[in-house]
Amino acid sequence: MSKHAIEHLELKNLTVIRSDLPLFKPVDISLKPSQAIQISGTNGAGKTSLLRCICGLSQRYEGSINWAGQSIENCKPLLYQELLYIGHSLGLKPKLTVEQNLSFYQQLRSNYHRQNIIDALEQLEIGAYFDEYVGNLSAGQKRRVALARILVEPVNFWVLDEPMVALDVNGQAWLEKACNSHLAEGGMILLTSHQRITGIHGLSEYRLQEPSLTSELFKMQESA
Repeated sequence: MSKHAIEHLELKNLTVIRSDLPLFKPVDISLKPSQAIQISGTNGAGKTSLLRCICGLSQRYEGSINWAGQSIENCKPLLYQELLYIGHSLGLKPKLTVEQNLSFYQQLRSNYHRQNIIDALEQLEIGAYFDEYVGNLSAGQKRRVALARILVEPVNFWVLDEPMVALDVNGQAWLEKACNSHLAEGGMILLTSHQRITGIHGLSEYRLQEPSLTSELFKMQESA
């Protein structure tokens, strides 16, 4: 895992744009090593859209997103070396086995290590599904397979979109423990969740606020 203290995320005056209007009031967020932030807000507030912009998957934003003091537009290779994003869709191929899915992601970063994958699945109590096709798994089992990536891809910056969804109590407790270990080693975590998370040490919350559409419409009329 990277120990470079220079690695940090800064959002300055940032909002996501949809249909030429902002989804939320501009935010200023700083995330440094050993810190975890939960982005919260109502349905449709823009939580997932914000994460996608941070990960470089969307450019529909105004303001700045900086990684290690540089705009992400200028340092995407550096960011992607340290970024692991697990979104709503999980990024799993149903016609591939659990092992094939995880080995694909693992080999994007390093060499194939079968035992690492076995150990990760055992930790998540799904070791018996190593050779099972992902399409045959339950929603909770698929979530656990996706989360196994945090064990087989040792990176510094985790971005997790609703990671507790479909997890039972044991799965949630495991994830909280994994997050605490990551933070203790200098890792950073940015996540969203509709539920209150109490087991991640030092987790702070940033709630997205609805914009003042009246003022935004006035600005648009002025610029027209």
